Amino acid sequence: MTTTLLKHEWLRTRAPLGALAGVVTLVVLLGCLLLPLGSILATFGLIVSIGGVCLLVPATQLLLAADFWRSGFGRTGYFTHSLPIRGGTVFRAKLAWSALASLVALVWAVVMGLLIRQVAEWTLEAAPPGPRELWQQATGVMPAWMLVGAALLLLAYIGVWPIFYYFSVSIGHEKRLVGLGAGGPIVVFVGVYLVVQVVTFLGLLAIPFGIGIDGDRLGVVPFHLLDEMTAGTSSSDVMPFGVVVILVVAAVCLWRTARSWNHRIALR
Repeated sequence: MTTTLLKHEWLRTRAPLGALAGVVTLVVLLGCLLLPLGSILATFGLIVSIGGVCLLVPATQLLLAADFWRSGFGRTGYFTHSLPIRGGTVFRAKLAWSALASLVALVWAVVMGLLIRQVAEWTLEAAPPGPRELWQQATGVMPAWMLVGAALLLLAYIGVWPIFYYFSVSIGHEKRLVGLGAGGPIVVFVGVYLVVQVVTFLGLLAIPFGIGIDGDRLGVVPFHLLDEMTAGTSSSDVMPFGVVVILVVAAVCLWRTARSWNHRIALR
C-alpha cells in the first residue's frame, strides 16, 4: 500500500517538482555563463549560482508542504481522508515522498555545486577547493566516525523541516484551530519555532560538550553556554552536542502528526 501511495505522490507532484528543478538549474547555468565576463558580472553570477544551489532543497520541501496542505485540507481533502486507509499511513507516505524528493534535490544541488566549482576554476583566478581537497582536509582533522556522524546529522537536520511543516498544517486543521482557517497552521508553526528555540537552549545547557579543535584534530571538547554568555563570546569553532535535541522535538511532532491524521482532523 505504501508503494502505491508513493507512486501516486510521484505522479501528482512530478510536474511542479520538475519545473522547480528546471528553473533552479537554468538560474545556475545563467549564473555560470556570467563567470567568464569578470568584474561585477562574474561576482553577480557566482552569487546567483550559489543561491540557486542553496535554495533547491528548501524550495522543494516548501513546495511539497504546500501540496500537503492542498491535497490533505484543500478541495481534495475530503477525498484524501475518505480513502479506506488509515490516515497515519497516508501521512507517512507523504512524508516519505518528501524525504526522497529532498534527497534527490540534495544530490542534484551537489552536482550543480560541482559544476559551479569547475566553471569557476576555468574562468576565475581563485576557485573553491574541490571534492578531493575537501575530503583530504576533513579526514586530516577528524576521525572517520566523526565525519560519518556529521554527514548523518546534516541529513537529519535537513529532514526535520518537513516534519515541522506537516505537523503545523495538520495540527492547525484540528477541531480547536480549524476555525482560524489559514491562520491555524501559521500559529502552530510559530509555536513550534519558539519551542525549538527554547528546547535547543535547554539542550545546550544540559549537554556541556561539543565537537571542536583538540590539539591539531577535531575531538570532544567542553562547551559551557552560560560561561560564554557571561563572557560575551561564542565558540564559533565548536559544534555543541545540545543541538541534537531538535531531533527529539521532531520525533514528538512526527508521533503527534500521525495521531492527528488518525483521529483529530477536522475539515471545514
